[in-house]
Amino acid sequence: MSINEDLGQPTSDSFWEIGKYMRTVKRCDNGFKLCDQLKSLVESRSEIEKSYANRLSQWSKKWNDFLDKGPEYGTTQGAWRSVLSEADSVSDLHNEISERLMSDVYQSIKHWQKENYHKSMMHFKETKEFEDGFRKAQKPWGKRLAKVIAARKDYHTACRTEKSTANQENNARGDSTVSPDQLKKLQEKLRKLQTEVEANREKYQAALNDLNGYNAKYIEDSTEIFEKAQDFERKRIEFFKKTLFEMQRCLDLSVDPRFSKIYTDLQSSIGRTDADKDLKWWSSNHGADMSMSWPAFEEYSPDLQSISKRAKSQISTGDGITITSIKHQRDSSYDSTSGGRNGQDSHPAHQQQSSNDTDYGAASSNTYTNHGERSVQPPSEKNPFGDDFDDNSADEEPPSSGWTVEAMYAYDATEDDELSFKVGEVFLQIEAKDEMGWCKGRLNNGQEGFFPANYVQRK
Repeated sequence: MSINEDLGQPTSDSFWEIGKYMRTVKRCDNGFKLCDQLKSLVESRSEIEKSYANRLSQWSKKWNDFLDKGPEYGTTQGAWRSVLSEADSVSDLHNEISERLMSDVYQSIKHWQKENYHKSMMHFKETKEFEDGFRKAQKPWGKRLAKVIAARKDYHTACRTEKSTANQENNARGDSTVSPDQLKKLQEKLRKLQTEVEANREKYQAALNDLNGYNAKYIEDSTEIFEKAQDFERKRIEFFKKTLFEMQRCLDLSVDPRFSKIYTDLQSSIGRTDADKDLKWWSSNHGADMSMSWPAFEEYSPDLQSISKRAKSQISTGDGITITSIKHQRDSSYDSTSGGRNGQDSHPAHQQQSSNDTDYGAASSNTYTNHGERSVQPPSEKNPFGDDFDDNSADEEPPSSGWTVEAMYAYDATEDDELSFKVGEVFLQIEAKDEMGWCKGRLNNGQEGFFPANYVQRK
């Protein structure tokens, strides 16, 4: 078999050998499987992007909750929040990447795969076409090759027999025990074998010439089918290249102006942190710049408002001095485990507007007495720079059936005549709010007692 020098050194694994075209045929099936694998790659990356976005969102929510309830304040709190805003913005971008990978890239692969691979009963249509084409091109050449192999076998067998007989004849001539008749028979056999060797040689050469004469046709027909297979594979490779570029465009945030803007905004937000401004706010709302109603001598007057039941713990000094309104800012820390007390025997007081409000928002103040007068203030869950809590409670008397109210905050009773309830619990308010912000209510189990008005809202 002659081999074109451009094809390199011949090997037993050559494409031109019988049946070796099946590797090219199988490549078509492999292309379909590679489409499946590429879809799986895109899908798993989409899941990673989505998972990362969700983790960023959860992280941001956790620390936003901390800032809502924690001690940080002012422009410094704003800097904290800017870092969390960055996480939310990046989360949005990665969610968008996840969606684009599935809606654009994944669907594109799926559509291309469906358009180019057509499933038949046992094979893909394209695979069967390539296999049939190669088999048709190789079949005539294969028959000629089979004749060559058979002729070669016959020729080599005849040569081997002729050589063995020649050795016997040569040995017989030097052996006196061999009769002239036996020697003559060996010589005749040798001549016949020599004639047979020559005939097989000519037959072998003729079969080989016939095969070599068909090589050009075989190469032409097989190359035609092979080029079709190459073109089909070229389409797949070019499509994969295009798809991977599309994936790169989805993933590359460095070219997205929104991505760079996130960090420009983050830098600006952190830069707005102002220690002087924060400390000034703290002094005005929690420190030395707060207002104070200092105790003063008050003459007795029968017109003084009577002390409500809930304010009975307010006490007057023996010399007639009554401490009525010592005002100072509530402690920023709230102990939820002690039922809302800020210090020994004191409840959080109801909020009222401070005269020293800054541009951060209105500061709230508390009312205390010497013996732990009750006060009403829900746990703070708002930014100190936002609006203060507004209880919106009315002083009108409820109807005989009472008002239905829902607990916005949990409250643990600290005295025997108080009610305890959980967030979301619904019960009745049966008396209006008194001067100190306390109402009387009845729980669903029939227990009656007092509770802070601004811990509930009317339904």
